Amino acid sequence: MRRTLTALGAALTAAALLLTACGSDGHEQGPAGRVVAKDREQECRTKTTGTGTKRKSHRDCRWEYELTTRNKQGEEHEFEVSAGVYDDCRRGSAYPSCTNR
Repeated sequence: MRRTLTALGAALTAAALLLTACGSDGHEQGPAGRVVAKDREQECRTKTTGTGTKRKSHRDCRWEYELTTRNKQGEEHEFEVSAGVYDDCRRGSAYPSCTNR
């Protein structure tokens, strides 16, 4: 019985660590409020590698996702979010509870 409980505790701890790792995408959580706007844009930059005649350019593009929330005092806040949060939170939904679907 004791081994079973220890194994269960270890499994729950591992699951919690995995969920935490998956949720940490490099973006801080924005301020709570109603989602009033969503914006996404493609950010591109050119990387150059090598020297002399072996110089190569590579274009690197990624999407940036932003939400704008309005709090109860009417203040608006724009902040960057992950693609998953952008997809989960529709206009009019309450942030951050829209991320817990």
